[in-house]
Amino acid sequence: MHPPKLSHWLVFLLISLTWGSSFILMKLGMEHEEHGAVFSAAQVASLRLALGGLVMLPLFYHALRNIRKEDWKWMVIVGFVGSGIPAFCFTTAETYLDSSAAGILNSLTPLFTLLIGTFAFHKPARKGQVWGILLGLAGAVSLISLNGFSDGNNWIYSLLVVAATICYGLSINTIGYRLRHIKALHITAVSLVMVGLPSAVYALFSGSWTILHTHPAGHEAFGFILILSVAGTAGAAMAYFWLAHSAGVLFASSVAYAMQIVAVGWGLRRQEPLTGMHVVCGLIILAGVYLVNRSSMARMAPAEK
Repeated sequence: MHPPKLSHWLVFLLISLTWGSSFILMKLGMEHEEHGAVFSAAQVASLRLALGGLVMLPLFYHALRNIRKEDWKWMVIVGFVGSGIPAFCFTTAETYLDSSAAGILNSLTPLFTLLIGTFAFHKPARKGQVWGILLGLAGAVSLISLNGFSDGNNWIYSLLVVAATICYGLSINTIGYRLRHIKALHITAVSLVMVGLPSAVYALFSGSWTILHTHPAGHEAFGFILILSVAGTAGAAMAYFWLAHSAGVLFASSVAYAMQIVAVGWGLRRQEPLTGMHVVCGLIILAGVYLVNRSSMARMAPAEK
């Protein structure tokens, strides 16, 4: 694999900024500084998925012709487990958690990707990767416990983010091991339209239209959700797949480092409480991700010479 080009770094930066900003965009879709609550957590998630599916609709018919009958069970996993469930997990979690904390916990995704690949898809793991997983999980437990072990709500909502990262890990492995023969663009189009249709029905019948036109901050909040849908759900996903194909999976997975920094930066801008221990726990998680990636790179090195 050749060293990353300038175009790779530019796309890397774009994805990091977009996905790192998604946590604050979800929060802004639900809350307004002056007018309080706007859309509910479920409405933000359903609107995000519905609008993302709408963006991919022009590509849906062509993509549909490339899906075989035996592929559909895997497409359901990618659509509903990889996109649908995490969208609702994150918005629900952020009704209690700060966006920066959710962004830090999201960095567990590469660790669960390796775990699921090892146990469900029989992908061999190196000793260094195991230590990376344990270190990352220790950082996550420490971060969640900062509000105290007796805070049940903190644990429940934090575990929703962890559940979302597990869903991401299952989806990524499904694409890598069961849908490798389908182009990433086609997977994105079919999966988002699939999950976007029921989400659109829910969004319409849950009062989203009324909030949009009657709430004083409805249009502003919807604007944030629209950016989240077009840029974060549809656009960044396609860019990420291109980056993984063009520059390699290891380089693309390093987005987990940069997007955490962006998420924390937005949290600080919004004056969310962030202590030194939050930073330490985040660094511990990133150290675990680094160990996983370094061990993967060491295993791949002989084949790339």
